[in-house]
Amino acid sequence: MVNLRVSATEMANPHEPHFFKPLLPGFQSGVTIRLAFFSKHIEGKTNQKTWKLRSDASDQTWEVIQEDRTLTRGWKDFTTAHDLQIGDLVIFKHEGDMVFHVTPFGPSCCEIQYTHPHIIKEEADAGDADDNEISKS
Repeated sequence: MVNLRVSATEMANPHEPHFFKPLLPGFQSGVTIRLAFFSKHIEGKTNQKTWKLRSDASDQTWEVIQEDRTLTRGWKDFTTAHDLQIGDLVIFKHEGDMVFHVTPFGPSCCEIQYTHPHIIKEEADAGDADDNEISKS
């Protein structure tokens, strides 16, 4: 019998597989990568143990160490910078070469929106609005 079942990840974009992870108590000390994702996309594909995490919140890239199936060193810095909390959910999208785009969602199941300081600065440089209006945006 042929298995016709296709995962949602494969339907979305087979070149950028992704998984989600709810943040439970103790998440700042490390987050475990889902076994199915790890087995299919990481294990045996690379010897590299450093993940590079990116997000829409910043131009910065965080380096996080993978130990077995757990992201450890560097993970706490990423969670602190993104003000992640218990109950949030993060989606890891693998872009290749151990680079992952991380999208955080809050308990309301809506994507967490961050203020972009560099965008605010560009608006200020553009001119017409006064400084008080820009700093509130």
